Amino acid sequence: MSLRSVLLALVGLLPAAGCGFQPGAAELAWGLSAKSREELAEAPQAQSELARLLEQNFGTPADPRFPPAPQGGLAELKPERRAALERDNQTRGLAADHYPTPLESAELYRVHCLHCHGAAGAGDGPTAASINPKPRDFRKGIFKWAAVKDKARPRREDLTTILENGVYGTAMHSFARLPVAEIEGLADHVRLLSVRGEVETLAVNHFKEEDELDEELFGEHIDTVWSRWQRAESKFIAWEGEIPSDSPAMRARGRELYLDARKGNCVQCHGDAGKGDGPAAWKINAKGKKELAYLDDWGFPIQPRDLTQGIYRGGARPIDIYRRIYAGINGGPMPGIGETKNSQGGPLVSSDDLWALVHYVRSIPEGAGP
Repeated sequence: MSLRSVLLALVGLLPAAGCGFQPGAAELAWGLSAKSREELAEAPQAQSELARLLEQNFGTPADPRFPPAPQGGLAELKPERRAALERDNQTRGLAADHYPTPLESAELYRVHCLHCHGAAGAGDGPTAASINPKPRDFRKGIFKWAAVKDKARPRREDLTTILENGVYGTAMHSFARLPVAEIEGLADHVRLLSVRGEVETLAVNHFKEEDELDEELFGEHIDTVWSRWQRAESKFIAWEGEIPSDSPAMRARGRELYLDARKGNCVQCHGDAGKGDGPAAWKINAKGKKELAYLDDWGFPIQPRDLTQGIYRGGARPIDIYRRIYAGINGGPMPGIGETKNSQGGPLVSSDDLWALVHYVRSIPEGAGP
């Protein structure tokens, strides 16, 4: 048998043998979450009723519905974004107001997102097991990389920014190659899955407390969750005017704040040199072993960012770092200090000092540490 024949035979075996990883088939139904099924394990009738109410209000992957919002998200777009969409549509030979239907958006999600995030947005798609960090579970309504404070839900712009830019240092890549209308449609569907997941959780929690589940109450849960998303614009962290310039003096002041336990206190988690190895980042477990001290809101161990790598998943611009320091990072242990008050009721850290921290943090990959 020739070498060429042997190689061809081996190649023919690759689909079956692969490299030991065979992703499972994608689940195409939404259904109830594993947590809901567990918490309602002794109430099968409530499980059935909850599944019915969810389908009645949100539909299925083959017939998705979003009860609080317009059927298409076009009416929600800000004028500048709508103008960009219309220009892009015309460039592609489409009607200026072309916009995907809910079903078309669900199909886009199935093609581009389901393999990581799962059909219901639980972060459990067939390739999720091989990815670190894990794909986002949308159902909690928690999105880390948003330009908002008070752990608010993201704005549309926050969702589309992530879709267009990706998340550096993770498996979430950019979808900027897609038409603007499809980007917006994907944002619609992600939001639908998130709202559906939050409503499911509220309904389960209420049933556990009151032993009650009915259509009127379910509608109230939808209103409650949707109101959280509507407040997003009021939580936007803006900066008016010019950003204070970077300088050696600003970096030196930022370093002082970074180390000051009464101010930034960043050193406790990120470590003296910014390597994510501060004393608060680790603990000793019951077996005497060193392990990470924190879990994120999805239950995964989380280590503070190694700032020396220059990887900023929420964006590397000064305003991006400012927002992380100001408001913290939703879903993780990173606190915000932008609105923390001192004993006299004034800001604990002034705006200038916040920018000094920004400039120092951005300088760490350059070797600005000790």
